[in-house]
Amino acid sequence: MATRTGGVIVAAGGYMDGGPDGCSLSGMRDRDRYAPWSVNYTHHDRTYTSMHMALVIGLVAKTSDAKVLHRLGDPQWLSEVVSRLAPTPRWTPLPVRRVSEVIELLGT
Repeated sequence: MATRTGGVIVAAGGYMDGGPDGCSLSGMRDRDRYAPWSVNYTHHDRTYTSMHMALVIGLVAKTSDAKVLHRLGDPQWLSEVVSRLAPTPRWTPLPVRRVSEVIELLGT
């Protein structure tokens, strides 16, 4: 959302959050379900494609479904997953299927 393209998509009514929290991750804390938290991530060295975002969303969803979210905290496992997912072509159909393939290959 920190790009002109992101601003145009928000202005056109696309499915993205805009404004100061447009590039943030938020949720509820594990220990206190009513205490929200938010982390901004607007200052990356590079921009990410919509495919990269789809892969990240798919990765979090698939690890959550498999009840292995703790794997996202394992630097070796996550590095291997990212190195296999990063070269995914931009127009790959069904990116979630690609995430599933990689997770199954590396194990959960």
